[in-house]
Amino acid sequence: MSLNVKFSNQVWAIIPARSGSKRLKNKNLLKVGKISLVGHAIKIAKNTKGINRIFVSTDSTKIKNESIKYNAEIPFLRSKSNAQDFSTDFDVLNEFLKKINKIERILPRYIIFLRPTTPLRNEKVISKAIAKFKMLKNYDSLVSVHKMDEPVHKKFFIKSNQLKTIFSNISIDNANEPRQSFQPSYTANGYLDIIKTENIFKNKYLGRKCFPYIVKKSIDIDDKIDLKIAKKLFRK
Repeated sequence: MSLNVKFSNQVWAIIPARSGSKRLKNKNLLKVGKISLVGHAIKIAKNTKGINRIFVSTDSTKIKNESIKYNAEIPFLRSKSNAQDFSTDFDVLNEFLKKINKIERILPRYIIFLRPTTPLRNEKVISKAIAKFKMLKNYDSLVSVHKMDEPVHKKFFIKSNQLKTIFSNISIDNANEPRQSFQPSYTANGYLDIIKTENIFKNKYLGRKCFPYIVKKSIDIDDKIDLKIAKKLFRK
């Protein structure tokens, strides 16, 4: 994509909500409380200070209609080719920006990616993340992470029926040492991603330099057990 684009200082929320899901059929339309997962994502975006517009990227007419109920913008449907199991975040945003650029003369400088599978968010956490990212110098993106229960050094591959350490310079015995012996590890959790829109025009998603935004561990719904836990937590 060409960088011959004008950017405003706005933040657009993009909610990716494809129709396909192997473990949970119609996952993005399933409800936690009386609200669908895509509805939760839209509502939290509407309540978040700093978000100017809210779009849903979907290949489904049903999800489009559900999103319209919560006043999100769906100017077009996503192509089926970019709504597959192996479609990437870059694929989703690349298609969205190509199409929206034919409608809108000015694009936002920032995009916040809010996946519907993390319904139990706090708008204050998101607002602080937006403010933080705008203040950062020389960062291309910000990704939410939480601390892992065990350092990644204590994780393994299985190869030829043998345990293999993640890092080649660590032996099995080294990996068996107490977790306090290792530097803490963090995992991305789907709470939020913020990127500079220009990343996509440079054929990148997170870009060269990504800021780790530490949040509390939050449920990311992938199967029936996750959905059950989310419903219980929501009731509390």
